[in-house]
Amino acid sequence: PNSRVASMSSRRPVKNVDTSNQMSLFVKSDVPAQQASDALDGSVKFNRPDPREIYLGGTRLDEYLHRAGLDGPLEIRSLLLSLDWEAFEQRYKKEGRRPYGPEAMMGIILYGLSKGISGLRGLEELARLDLGCMWISGGLCPDHATFGRFIQKHDEQISGDMLHALTAAVLKRSGGDVSVVSGDGTVVEAAVSRYGNMRREALQQAAEAARQQAEEAPEDNKQARRAEQLECAQAQLESRAEARRAKGRDPETTQINPLDPEAMVQPQKDKTYAASFKPSVLANSQRIIVGWGVDPGSETAVVESMLEQASRHGPLETALFDAAYHCDAVIQACARHDVELLCPEGALWRRHDTGHAKQGKYYSKRQFRYDVEQDVYLCPAGQRLVHDGTGKHQGGEYVNYRGTRCSDCPQRTACTTAKAGRTIKRYGGDAAKETLRQKMEDPQIRERYRQRQAMVEPVFSALKWQQNLRRFRRRGLAAVKREFALHVMAYNLGRMLILARTDGSGSLLVRFLEAMLRQCQDFLENRRGFFRRMTVRSDSVQEASQIMLFA
Repeated sequence: PNSRVASMSSRRPVKNVDTSNQMSLFVKSDVPAQQASDALDGSVKFNRPDPREIYLGGTRLDEYLHRAGLDGPLEIRSLLLSLDWEAFEQRYKKEGRRPYGPEAMMGIILYGLSKGISGLRGLEELARLDLGCMWISGGLCPDHATFGRFIQKHDEQISGDMLHALTAAVLKRSGGDVSVVSGDGTVVEAAVSRYGNMRREALQQAAEAARQQAEEAPEDNKQARRAEQLECAQAQLESRAEARRAKGRDPETTQINPLDPEAMVQPQKDKTYAASFKPSVLANSQRIIVGWGVDPGSETAVVESMLEQASRHGPLETALFDAAYHCDAVIQACARHDVELLCPEGALWRRHDTGHAKQGKYYSKRQFRYDVEQDVYLCPAGQRLVHDGTGKHQGGEYVNYRGTRCSDCPQRTACTTAKAGRTIKRYGGDAAKETLRQKMEDPQIRERYRQRQAMVEPVFSALKWQQNLRRFRRRGLAAVKREFALHVMAYNLGRMLILARTDGSGSLLVRFLEAMLRQCQDFLENRRGFFRRMTVRSDSVQEASQIMLFA
């Protein structure tokens, strides 16, 4: 049956837009040589029709798009043709019918994602109906299965060198750099988020039942796959439960979705819990994504990778992150890349005029000041916490400090209820955190940091509400990374078009208001000139005043 289906799919007719217009019988064609030619060695011939042969009546397609103000597809095709597609072409064999040009296939996919179309059947319909898509593809009309096979075949190139090359081309055309970058992450539901989650006991019972059914029917491959899937989910659940136990949390509350064990059950923006992933981006001052990553449940785990990606496009100087990134991993990653880190600690960074502000029921650790020379902590009441032994944790050792006069302290109820007094643990990375905290108290540094939100927050707004990335469509971390990489490329293409329209001089609204202001100034100048000319030509001042009043 599988071979029959394969032979039937291979006999599907290749559909292209009909370019046999009758105007060519009477009008001399000015179509130049094809921009994307076949391989010179003749190893593989690709199906690459020229879109300049597509006419709407007597108007060529590119001329129609330009007259209609739809220059976006023209820019997208121009950029795609400027990239190197050799790595894609080498994955095709000489036998069989001509494959579609990879630049055309990628163009349809990215153009569709920029319009919020991520389904394969939606891309198939887009290629047949959208005029801009016809120009990008040259009139090719692949079916949904062809799109799926193309994405799977070129998984490594899509999320690797091609993404880097496209980002570099967008930066070059937009005149951007990566001297200052801003990072953030979000939560996006997994493809299986609408299915129920399981805890340890329920998952264990389901796995035992599936194994028993697989043993009773060894010829049933479906039952065997089901048992294997539940066993993988069970192993993943045990690993996460152990991690929760190490942090002092209840491991019995750990949940997992057996249909996609790599997805993490975590809180969403609407306060509900669902299986999801955490994609993160690193954007420059022009809001172009220069680094990206996906992790099941951590935003900080991909910072190192994002900094490496951004450094391929130029020297990094400053990285801006919000308070969720104030941790040892991010500080050390920025130090290894010699990047200045601007990152506040919690919500207290804005409250510099009130001294040590109270947060929560008791004084937090950040309200205690460490004295390096005396090796003591000073509490908000001015009392000292002295060295009181060492301990070990997952990241290494820590030093314990205990208060000596907590029993008669007037602020004891706001600090601790322990009979032995307040204790503070000092970890190896606390010195770097204190240096960063002190740095963020500088008003000039805080002013520089305020640009972070404008740089990175609109990126996720565009991804979620313009490109419809509110829920992943594919299962597994590898497939989710591939899907998000395509969204990143589509976003960067759209960002390039916006920057090209604004010429780097600001938003479209600002340019519109500036143009209206110039027209008003020209109008006033013309009216003033008219009044001056009429005054000179008038026989009397009274006649001139009447003319001005009438005007």
